[in-house]
Amino acid sequence: MQASLKKQGFVMGLFLIVFVIGADSFIISPLLPALAQSYRISIASAALSVTIYAICYAVGSPLLGPLGDRYPKRTLVLTGVAIFFSGSLVCTLAPTAGWFNVGRAIAGLGAATTLPNVWALIGQTFRGKRLNLIMGMTMAALSLSIALGVPLGAGLAQLANWRLVFVASAGLILLVGTILYLVVPRVSTTTMRVNYGQAYRQIGHAVTAKLALLITLTWMTGFYAVYTFLGTFVTAQFHLNTGSTGMVFMVYGLSNFIASFFSGPVTTRLGKLTAVQWGGSLSILALAGLVNHHSLWVVMGSLVLLAIVQGIGVTALNTMIVNLLPAQRSTLMACNSAMLYLGLTVSSGIGGWAYARVGFSGLTLTAMGALLVAVGLTQWLRRRLN
Repeated sequence: MQASLKKQGFVMGLFLIVFVIGADSFIISPLLPALAQSYRISIASAALSVTIYAICYAVGSPLLGPLGDRYPKRTLVLTGVAIFFSGSLVCTLAPTAGWFNVGRAIAGLGAATTLPNVWALIGQTFRGKRLNLIMGMTMAALSLSIALGVPLGAGLAQLANWRLVFVASAGLILLVGTILYLVVPRVSTTTMRVNYGQAYRQIGHAVTAKLALLITLTWMTGFYAVYTFLGTFVTAQFHLNTGSTGMVFMVYGLSNFIASFFSGPVTTRLGKLTAVQWGGSLSILALAGLVNHHSLWVVMGSLVLLAIVQGIGVTALNTMIVNLLPAQRSTLMACNSAMLYLGLTVSSGIGGWAYARVGFSGLTLTAMGALLVAVGLTQWLRRRLN
């Protein structure tokens, strides 16, 4: 009975830390005007804190995440949580914008250390149906953070001031870190002492690993090309105010949360690769509903479908990748995180140029093409694994 409760606490602790870190990524958006006013800087200067966080995560993930293949993953998760807590604390007390950006940089490095090792720890601890279930439940925390991060940040900022957001974040991180310290097993398996070069060489030599990382890159490039400019599109197309646009994102996030949370049984029934292929194929169909449609109901229906199939497909992809190279699990998941952020960077950079020239419909067609490539790569990976 006690072992069962500890296992439940373990899963809940992982869910909570993924949610807190995910929410912290989105929670800053509504705070930018308050930050600009507080530090007497422009909105553009305040937005640098978002860029700094993303860069530190993208760079830190392949540098710090792989340490989980050399040292116990429990140690890496707890260390990452401590670094993330320090970053939130610096943001809370920051007297200048420069110090605030330092805090965001530290938080980005903490997230880069924590999340790849959370996924690796799940892959190391669970097997079969249980792995599909726990991975789905934990990844659902990211979906929930998308749905609630911006409203939480806006609500807390209106209650008092922006520093309260980081006080709450630091308090939650401290609480979750304590829970993880108590429930994460001290020694799950023997950790192989491999160096960075060895781990990356193994991934470089594994065609299946490289294919899986390419699937993540093309999939995320396509998805974020649409998601990044979705708010701009619905605001202009349907003349929505900021609150109504926020509700669109909340509907997407909650639908994605439900699909991710219950994706385990679907992945078990279909198989991981089939779930990835179906998720990608149906995502293309859902995106087709966003092309040249002037009905908000059609767009919302397409977004709900997109949220559901993304929740199932991306979770199955993560579950499949985590066990491709067990000895280099943390390194591979760190590379996978880097591919996600690279996809976001490419889509937002090229997407801004494309949006001005071909509009949202043209951008959506490009995204459909990227997802089609991801589905094709998944079929190629299936052949390599069979």
